[in-house]
Amino acid sequence: MTEHAAGATAEKRGLRGKPLGEEVTMTFLRYFCYIVAAALLASVVGGLFACAVAFVSPEFVKGLFTPPQEASLVRYAAAVGMVWGVFLGAASMGLSLVLATAVQVARLLKRKSDEQDHA
Repeated sequence: MTEHAAGATAEKRGLRGKPLGEEVTMTFLRYFCYIVAAALLASVVGGLFACAVAFVSPEFVKGLFTPPQEASLVRYAAAVGMVWGVFLGAASMGLSLVLATAVQVARLLKRKSDEQDHA
């Protein structure tokens, strides 16, 4: 990539004149927001799924968890499903972002090696 093309790409992304640390911080914040949003979404999905399972098969939920006697079974299942949803959502989104970061690092290393070969 020529210097002019690299400058055009940086301008397109709004990075010209910004220090590298600021770009890294914004990328980190964006990825952090993705993880939080995925965890919350997975929490809602997990809670709804657990409610449906508890509504359809309360015996299954009683055998799987040990809810207190005075607690509503559907509400208890929703709470447990939301907790598991948060864990699974955050873990899966974190793994996805680690893979995306690895691809970006590999691309950056390839670009640097190509630049060194041409220099």
